[in-house]
Amino acid sequence: MSLSWISWIIIGLVVGLIAQAVTKDKRRHPLWLTAILGIVGGIVGGWIGGLVVGPEALSGFFNIWVWLFAFVGALIVTAIYEAITRGGAKSKS
Repeated sequence: MSLSWISWIIIGLVVGLIAQAVTKDKRRHPLWLTAILGIVGGIVGGWIGGLVVGPEALSGFFNIWVWLFAFVGALIVTAIYEAITRGGAKSKS
């Protein structure tokens, strides 16, 4: 049984908070932005995980693969966001 979009959103919220704590950027995002980055990252991670290990391996809310790929997706999305916003901040200075 594959996870629903709502499950990926919930997982994304959790891993978004963890991903922000792991990133080394000194800026902190507002909670709403962290949530959005985590949700997008969780969905991206689920998509990547489906391609890598197959959707049947990503069944179950408490599956370690689900959380691992969601976390990786959140890290990727957060890093992309940081790279885009950091570049824009430097050019304005």
